[in-house]
Amino acid sequence: MIGSWKNAYLKHCHEICIYERSLFITSTAFDSILAFDLDQKRFHWAMQITMQNYKFKPTIFNPEGEDGPLMLNKLHVNNVACSKHGMYVSGLKTGGMLHFNGSKMHMAVELPEGTHNAQPFRDGVLFNDSNADALRYAGRGEGAEDRAMRVPRFDDEQLQYFSEDTSGVARPSFARGLCVLSDTVVAGGSSPSTVTLYDLAANEQILSVNLTKDVRNAIHGLEVWPF
Repeated sequence: MIGSWKNAYLKHCHEICIYERSLFITSTAFDSILAFDLDQKRFHWAMQITMQNYKFKPTIFNPEGEDGPLMLNKLHVNNVACSKHGMYVSGLKTGGMLHFNGSKMHMAVELPEGTHNAQPFRDGVLFNDSNADALRYAGRGEGAEDRAMRVPRFDDEQLQYFSEDTSGVARPSFARGLCVLSDTVVAGGSSPSTVTLYDLAANEQILSVNLTKDVRNAIHGLEVWPF
């Protein structure tokens, strides 16, 4: 542990990514992305995403100022991925993966409602189709590669606290957490706390490790360590 930093516009962080010495963080409650400078150790950039007249509007604001957005959580922004091609953002209610080119934002690809961890992959998009309990890869163009693999399932009698949880949030087989290992192999998370390796070329599971059968514990993010 090196340190801990707070920000007035950071609440309900769901996913993060690092690009060019900046840590980009989803602030789900504010429908925003915050950037933290890893060298200066300060929040130096932020962007709120809103929808106006059926178009997505990015608004840049100062995360260290007092004129930031209200806490509305309308789009439930829960994932961010950055590359030399721009920033890709998605959420439960964005309708797909959005692309920000530095000035404008548009819909890069439409995705099912309830998507998590959407990110560009090869010539398509890789994501957790959480409502369908599946990990999916969809290529572009007619006849493109399309993969959909179910996350591991457990019998109800194997699960712990399945009938006792009254929150309405915890449920088994919820697909969440995604990490690319190679051009063909990816790791995906699911509840209760299971990490599975998928071979996209063979369209099959390679290995699956369950850490606990307690449905109240779920994978949220995955990354290769060290990085």
